[in-house]
Amino acid sequence: MTYSPSNQPRQQMNERPYYNDPRERYRKEEPYHDRQDRHNDGSYNNDRRNAPQRNWQDHSQPDQRKRKNYGKQNNFRRNTRPDKNTERKLNKIYFIALLPNAAVGKEVIRLKQEFAQLYGPVAALKAMPHISIQVPFTAHPGLERELSLALTEFAASQQPFEVFLNGFGFQPQPDKRVIYIQVEKTPPIVNLHLQLIYFLRKEFGFSEMLARKRFTPHITLAFKDLDEDQFADAWPDYESRPFNAAFRVNNMYLLRHNGLSWEVLQKCPLGANTPH
Repeated sequence: MTYSPSNQPRQQMNERPYYNDPRERYRKEEPYHDRQDRHNDGSYNNDRRNAPQRNWQDHSQPDQRKRKNYGKQNNFRRNTRPDKNTERKLNKIYFIALLPNAAVGKEVIRLKQEFAQLYGPVAALKAMPHISIQVPFTAHPGLERELSLALTEFAASQQPFEVFLNGFGFQPQPDKRVIYIQVEKTPPIVNLHLQLIYFLRKEFGFSEMLARKRFTPHITLAFKDLDEDQFADAWPDYESRPFNAAFRVNNMYLLRHNGLSWEVLQKCPLGANTPH
């Protein structure tokens, strides 16, 4: 039943008729979305029957006005575009490395454990012995297959080579204090690193800052939780300490962080395209 004074019951004298309240009359006769529906001639359509039906979740309506807090009241997101923060949370961390053989790997782990027992830092124990040839980077897991296939193809065009470990080195910067096993910069390992960074820049758009030419091959003994006092105590013991080992590199590895530790995602054999 539509409103008119004739068909409404008489109000008590001490009761204020709702149609005399301007706010109530305004709310009854001119709904919010009807008042926004303006004709081309400048007039407004206040007829509820002719008013277009609005879908507040459809943001393609050109003349639509959002009410304050409407999205909270109706439990939907007004912004339907992908959330950049959500996309970043989906990204994982990767890096590319060479791994020593079992014998050298066991000796490196023994040295890490010895260092942790003597001086305290334990962060390096969480990572397997490795030589980084591309520093860690973030990417969406959806790119894993493409990246794995591309790196396998790249590695197939390279040749196996020997790696030589010789003594210990350090990086003394307060924010990146590291003690490591030195890897000799022979032409094969330097060339592999150089070819890899050019490949990543060209095929995957890595920046020069991310895929950088500066390269100091090493196997880390202690980092991150190595404080100034621990470094001062440890380095004199390792500065002149001899250590020599060698192993043959037949594979390159793509590793992924699973939230707790690093795991091998793809093994990329070197020289697979070389005829035997």
